[in-house]
Amino acid sequence: MFEKDNDLFASATARKPVSCASVAAEKPTFVYHQELGRFYTDWHQHPWGEFVYAENGFVHLHVAGKKVLLPSWYGAWIPPNTLHEIWSDSPSLHMRAICFPADSSTNGLKSELTVFPVSPLLKEMVRYTERWNEVEPADFREVTFLQAIQDLLPEEMTKSIHVCLPSTSHEKLAQLLDYLKNHLAEKISIETLAHQFGFSVRTLSRLCRQQLGVSFSSYCKLARMMKALELMEQGNDNVSEIASLVGYESLATFSNNFLDICGNRPLYFINKKRVQR
Repeated sequence: MFEKDNDLFASATARKPVSCASVAAEKPTFVYHQELGRFYTDWHQHPWGEFVYAENGFVHLHVAGKKVLLPSWYGAWIPPNTLHEIWSDSPSLHMRAICFPADSSTNGLKSELTVFPVSPLLKEMVRYTERWNEVEPADFREVTFLQAIQDLLPEEMTKSIHVCLPSTSHEKLAQLLDYLKNHLAEKISIETLAHQFGFSVRTLSRLCRQQLGVSFSSYCKLARMMKALELMEQGNDNVSEIASLVGYESLATFSNNFLDICGNRPLYFINKKRVQR
């Protein structure tokens, strides 16, 4: 049903498995705080909506047809009954989550996966909830506080960013995209790749629209920005070098495209990484 992710399976043995069933609780709204480090989950879904965000690392979140990169201090809203898997290679990753019952999760919250920067206010509120981690039953203060967070989320989500890389089950197109992601530093044209993989330019353009929902050039831009984020997470703090490694000759163009997709300029993420060291 879902394509195998080679990056995930290549190093899954170095990650510890995490079962999301273990975080279920008797109370309708509950929190989960854990220093997980390198981990992975299997494909799963649950009846509650889930707000998650990570500290000290990046999280890869996969849903049907999308691969999402969640940077540190960015949150993701996962609607109820959304089939997904999560993994990370960040050794000091700290995961935080608040799970809301399905009957209340549609109250002003989006019905699709959403990634957005976590404001200082929301960050501190979520951290405060760690005192209720695995504590039952809920008291009035906990219920009221978690409701306040839920009421705040729709406003936070208005600043959503698009660090989602579409995926496909079309075998031949998937092979082309894998090649593309492994050669982002090179000059890439749709004409060259179409010829290399036996497509006409028109057919490849149509397949990208049909299978990915975006144009070929938009996919390339998204792939480059997600690779740039990964390079920053790995400790590269030279913006010019990062731009070159993802195929940009113009630093200004790279910075502007990064801002359009990620919501902040590259130095914002680099400085965040420096603070975490």
